[in-house]
Amino acid sequence: MADNWYEQKQNNSLGYYLMFKCLKILPSWLFRFFAIFVGFFYWTFSKNARRYSKIYFKRLGRRGSSLKHIICFAINLVEDVQSWAGKLSFSNISWYDDDVQELVSNIDSGKGSVLMISHLGNAQMLKGLASVGESGTKRRISITTISDANISAGFNSLLNQINSDSSTKLISTDDIGPETILLLQERLEKGDIVVIAGDRVSAHTGRNIKINFLGKEANFPYGAFLLISLLDYPTYFVNGMRQRDFALNAKYDMFVKKCPVSFDCKRKEREERIKEAAGFYAKNLEDLCGKHPYQWYNFFDFWGE
Repeated sequence: MADNWYEQKQNNSLGYYLMFKCLKILPSWLFRFFAIFVGFFYWTFSKNARRYSKIYFKRLGRRGSSLKHIICFAINLVEDVQSWAGKLSFSNISWYDDDVQELVSNIDSGKGSVLMISHLGNAQMLKGLASVGESGTKRRISITTISDANISAGFNSLLNQINSDSSTKLISTDDIGPETILLLQERLEKGDIVVIAGDRVSAHTGRNIKINFLGKEANFPYGAFLLISLLDYPTYFVNGMRQRDFALNAKYDMFVKKCPVSFDCKRKEREERIKEAAGFYAKNLEDLCGKHPYQWYNFFDFWGE
């Protein structure tokens, strides 16, 4: 396994395709049970995955099992495909009384919002449910996802095969420029949702934001936080967390926290506010890592150890 996330093999679309086919003929609980054996296989043969898991628990300041950690990740991958295939019901989700009502109100009234996700918990679940018309809102959500198309092309191609009616669109980080910003703003004005991950640095630029995370500085992507400052729409940190870290029942808690930083400011103040927003994002991840330690799925050299 490589030290940076983007150096790892991401286009394992064949594995996702096989999972989708198996989900058609096997009960979902049985397939999640099978994921335990897949996780054990990965744990056995991936020395670096075990290593980075141990580093994470060291930073978290508690003892943890790398085997349990990796099996949780394997179950999460199955539930990713379940959500995109319409096999995970919206009734499996409990919503916290945080900023979710404001987000739902924005969606219902046709006001666009930016969702900043992470690889803590299930990053695909809400997008998957929205793609099959389950979102808990009065109108169907149209989603634009910002990601590295070179790395995730295989996965996104598979999702289109699984759900050809998906309302999710993809914009590559390679294509971000003035024209793309205008396109995103147009979609937001129409009430669309823009989704971007804030916990993985860009494969194309070395410009990052150093934030203290779990007691040590780590790199967070400058471009992701610059983007939300330029779009200047309500931004929410969204995390879908399995209620019990190690469980075969797909019961989730959904956390929605509004970014408290406003970018309605002079240009010279923007840089400081970008760093401030990244700090709030990292603190939110810290809090959730403490509650759900086994649902952190960044198996690479996050802190530059």
